[in-house]
Amino acid sequence: MKFDFKKIKKQLQEHLSKTFLFQLRNEETFEEIASYKLTLLNIYILLCTVLFVSGLLTLLLIISTPLKNLVPGYGDISYSGDYQALSKRIQNIEQQLIEKETYISSLKRILTGNPETIKDVTKDVQFKLESPDPVKKIREDSILRVEFESSRQLESRNGRYNKPKDRVSGMIPRKSLEEIEFTCPLRGPIGATFKPEKGHFGIDIIAAENTPIKASLPGSVIQSDWSLENGHTIAIQHADNLISVYKHNSSLLKKLGAQIKSGEAIAIIGNTGTLTQGPHLHFELWYQGKPINPKDFIRFN
Repeated sequence: MKFDFKKIKKQLQEHLSKTFLFQLRNEETFEEIASYKLTLLNIYILLCTVLFVSGLLTLLLIISTPLKNLVPGYGDISYSGDYQALSKRIQNIEQQLIEKETYISSLKRILTGNPETIKDVTKDVQFKLESPDPVKKIREDSILRVEFESSRQLESRNGRYNKPKDRVSGMIPRKSLEEIEFTCPLRGPIGATFKPEKGHFGIDIIAAENTPIKASLPGSVIQSDWSLENGHTIAIQHADNLISVYKHNSSLLKKLGAQIKSGEAIAIIGNTGTLTQGPHLHFELWYQGKPINPKDFIRFN
């Protein structure tokens, strides 16, 4: 069966071109008030126009008013700029809480006389030991080794042989603090003094910005982090159960577990943390779990 498109088109045109008379009359007197001559084409165009305008007005009403929140998916709060800003702020607060808990845990270990050592830091680290390549022995080297061992044994019998060095810090263990030769971490005038009864367990040393801070003794880093109150903080475990703490730094130069030499730069002076009002170093010394006055052992100016 074939469709005659010309015929169908002609019939459609005739249908749309049919005219109708639309009259308005008074119900009581049947007097004609108005009359309109319409076609089906005009009626279709009028209906389409009304539908388009109605849809456009509805869309504008939804976009420009709170009604948009009632549209499924459109009113999702996760797409709101305020929601994203609050979510980011909450994440920052959670990160600060984690850093604060880490700092409190480290400080608790220091106060209880049980600081974290390099052995604790590297307990989960596995080292792969490689056997050295075999080296052919030299006769002169063997003779020199025998002479060195003999002289060392002789010095040991005469009491002149040095004591073995401490494994953690590389320094010789001593019996008293008076025998230890401290390196001044920072030269400058003293601000707040040592007042443990008021919760100030160290001294504040004032110096210019960007001044490097030095390690007072050799040792290993047991803390290198940031906290809300003390800012960038670094703590070093030394021999003889001695710990030095450096707070309010602008940046830290050493990481947790690093081996430090005496006088080596470990941080840059700063003004970080809420417990500070200007660039300075808050320096603490802890001996056997108790704070001691650094001015009793170190000259700062």
